[in-house]
Amino acid sequence: MPNLKSIKRKIGSVKNTRQITKAMKMVAGAKLKKAQLVMNEFKPYALTYEQVIGNMINNILLRNNPFFQIREKINNIGFIIITSDRGLCGAFNVNIFKEATDIIKKRNLGNGNINLYIAGKKGADFFKRHGYQINFNSNTSVKKEESSVADGLSKIVTEDFINGKIDELYIISSRYFSPINQKPECKKIFPFEKTTENVNVEDYVIEPDSNDEEVLSKIFNDYIKVEIDVRLLESNAGEQASRMNAMDNATRNAGKLINKLTLSYNKARQTAVTLEILDLVNGANALK
Repeated sequence: MPNLKSIKRKIGSVKNTRQITKAMKMVAGAKLKKAQLVMNEFKPYALTYEQVIGNMINNILLRNNPFFQIREKINNIGFIIITSDRGLCGAFNVNIFKEATDIIKKRNLGNGNINLYIAGKKGADFFKRHGYQINFNSNTSVKKEESSVADGLSKIVTEDFINGKIDELYIISSRYFSPINQKPECKKIFPFEKTTENVNVEDYVIEPDSNDEEVLSKIFNDYIKVEIDVRLLESNAGEQASRMNAMDNATRNAGKLINKLTLSYNKARQTAVTLEILDLVNGANALK
């Protein structure tokens, strides 16, 4: 027969856990609203910048620009991978890890030819355990230092590409669509490739007194930072949404477990009372 005290202790423990998960859900919900606000304010700027880059790619002769140089042989590939700093956010990080490892395996390159640029402590811990080469690891909290992380990342990836340390660069992160819909996505960053979208009829004109290469490099460097910035903002919103959903599920599961334990407690107590009554009846019969 189950011990009544142990069942009651379990019920109390699960109730305390439910209070914690409920509070964490509320905190994540409040953080999600702030993250959505910042993300939605920045997205139009990032989209406009992307359209400008698309027009420039298709309209300016940039064959000699280092950002457009396609290597004859791809020996080393870089991946910017954005994860969270903390756990308890459901499958948020797991989905990113799966997406990244699947893409890396398809390239059929050794771990030494894969260069990772990690933003997020969870990602750094995961890929260190699997023996990958990490060229950049944000030592500060991504959420608190988004601007400095984006600055550091954009500088090191552009330097590594121009210096030939990597031949291609991709970014893998979670894209935010709604509080219940976040999906990992991989996007190619370097080298730039001409597209058929967003083509502007007129070319952009650079002032005669300006250095064309210097201006273009500044524009492209800023574009990389903007791309990382918007990915960090989306990742933050997705993390909070995933944590809110995970804590909601945990709260509901705790409620179900409490009901189950309460039913077991009542059955055990009823059994104990029945046995006591039987003992009394047997004792009374023995005295007759």
